[in-house]
Amino acid sequence: MRTLKVLLYGDIDLNFMDGSAVWLISMAQMLTQNQNIEVDLLIKAPRKQKYLIESLDGIPNLHLIEPYAKKERYPFIPSNRLDVETAVKIMDHLNQENNYHLVIIRGQNLALELSKVSSLKEKTVPYITDFRHDKKESTSEERRNLTYIYDEFQHIFLQTKETKRAFEKLLKVDGHKVVLLSPMVPNVEETPQFQNKNNQLVYAGKFHEDWHTEEIIQAAIHMKEQQKDINFLIIGDKFQDRLREKENVLRIRKQLNELENINWLGAVSRKRSQELIKESDIGIAWRSAYIDNDESVELSCKLLEYARIGKPAILRKTKMHVELLGEDYPLYANTPEEFEEKVFLATTDDAIYIESARQMFEAVHNYTYQASYNRLHDFLWSHQKDKKKIVFAGHDLKFARMLINYFESKEDYEVRIDQWENHTKHDEDHSKKCVEWADIVFCEWGLGNAQWYSQHKKKQQKLIVRLHFQEKDLAYPRKFNMENIDKIIVITAYMFEEFARIFGIPRHKMIYIDNLVDTKELTTQKTKDSSLNLGILGILPARKRLDLAVDVFEKLWEKDNRYKLFVKGKLPQELPWLMGRKKEKEYYDQLFNRINSAPWRKNIIFEKHGSDIADWFKKIGYLLSTSDYEGSHVAVSEAMASGTVPIIRNWKGAETIYPGEFIQPTIEKMVEKIEEVVPTKEYREKLKTFADHKFSKEEICDEIETLIETLYKR
Repeated sequence: MRTLKVLLYGDIDLNFMDGSAVWLISMAQMLTQNQNIEVDLLIKAPRKQKYLIESLDGIPNLHLIEPYAKKERYPFIPSNRLDVETAVKIMDHLNQENNYHLVIIRGQNLALELSKVSSLKEKTVPYITDFRHDKKESTSEERRNLTYIYDEFQHIFLQTKETKRAFEKLLKVDGHKVVLLSPMVPNVEETPQFQNKNNQLVYAGKFHEDWHTEEIIQAAIHMKEQQKDINFLIIGDKFQDRLREKENVLRIRKQLNELENINWLGAVSRKRSQELIKESDIGIAWRSAYIDNDESVELSCKLLEYARIGKPAILRKTKMHVELLGEDYPLYANTPEEFEEKVFLATTDDAIYIESARQMFEAVHNYTYQASYNRLHDFLWSHQKDKKKIVFAGHDLKFARMLINYFESKEDYEVRIDQWENHTKHDEDHSKKCVEWADIVFCEWGLGNAQWYSQHKKKQQKLIVRLHFQEKDLAYPRKFNMENIDKIIVITAYMFEEFARIFGIPRHKMIYIDNLVDTKELTTQKTKDSSLNLGILGILPARKRLDLAVDVFEKLWEKDNRYKLFVKGKLPQELPWLMGRKKEKEYYDQLFNRINSAPWRKNIIFEKHGSDIADWFKKIGYLLSTSDYEGSHVAVSEAMASGTVPIIRNWKGAETIYPGEFIQPTIEKMVEKIEEVVPTKEYREKLKTFADHKFSKEEICDEIETLIETLYKR
């Protein structure tokens, strides 16, 4: 089983809730969405608070490395928290043990220290946030350090395209090593109601002068004085910079505890924080002009958390916020007066509240864990050099042979075959080994193979089942464990609806992808007499209706005895089991008696079943599809690819695959169509072009590989 092993570390103390701590938790949760990614998260400090870290409990593919819980293993660690030197020493030790594919770190000083260990450096991507974006404020030492990091590491993460532009300008680099790592929030679970219930504002985050802690408190005081029925819920306990000074901490704590319209909860888990935001009505994402201005390059994760739950937020109007929410977002506030004005507006005007909430909610979808993972998938997995392992399982793989050959030719795939003897009989030991080995299982036909694999696949594997036609008349699809099937391919739009109708297969589980044809191999020149030659490819069982093909031929022969019918495929007597069926035997006995006694019998030529289809089509001007019913009738696709005119009886679903001009309701109409069509070179080229665009193995193989890659991202 192919897995991606990741070591994750941020120079961040998870005992304190702030943006960097939330980022680290989010990275772990985002990465582990894919159960094929195994994440080791190194913890900087001993657990004192559980608020943040408890949200990681129960994730099976996440392993917490807590040095302070195993001091006997790491006797060299400092007493209270890891410094960068010690952290790198532990990371080097872990890498030697586990041979990670990828190491992700956060912190400029950490990156500088880790760059000294070449075995770590070559697989590490540092996330850099802690630098001055303006050259006027940046020191020469900082620029030297950033340049060194950029030169030493193969890639670095930056938060936004604005951060990237600032980084490029600051260091005068082209930025080709930069990968964007946007802020992210948990996946959206439901569409919110967009309803103001309690006039409650919520702030969750650090206490800092640039986060307008004191201005928010003053707004609460003003609203209390004005007897406005508006409450404030404050979450967090981390005081920073000037607000860490003792007198400021004491004063702010006193205000938070004593003001009647403020409910201060202190630090809580991220999960509880999100629950409290959901219970509130308006988010506060209002920061100073120093942090949020038209030159700002970073986006607030807290703003996105409000948006995810469908809460409008009050925030400063900047280029970045306008790009996110639009010029017309109603709750921009640049001054304390505007802040209070917009609070009053949002709590008294339901239409404004709903409009703002919807704009916020619509903006967040590009920043969910799933959206973030989808963007990063190819980059993350580029560090895993092992091939993807795909098993093709089924009793009859003829229609999948080109697909198998395609994946065998791909450098990043390894293929195994689980060949079943029939619908149910197989070497179960071999199938079990395939389950242990595979990343992807592709069941060709939805028979006993799909039933067995849907009951035995591993959770992190991807299972694809391709249904053809015969499955609709059998019970196997009812026995599928549908939860374990990632996608069902159907080969016609008609069968898509039939499988949904008959078996209740959810439409979101299915995808319509045509059967594939080697169109390039079939592109051949026609013989001179091909315009008088009819063909039928495959005449078993009776539902193929060779008798109707003979009827078409007979009517044409009666008008022009140069017409011939070439019949290619196995004859009934070659299949004893078929001749063991009374009705089938009677049908073929009567039909061959008719042929053998007819004046035109020498103009019906039977040719052996074989792979020389391209050569056979050189002499065929018209391919007859006279069946009672078909899946997609690949012979028709092959005929068009060769420039042969298809003449199709109107079996159900034909019109969803092939142009209507070739589909006829009666024998007479089929004859008329043959007489009407003049298959010029240009006409045949149109047929070839249609087939090449719709059925070519290159197009279909690429479509199926895209499907596999898309499923692999989930």
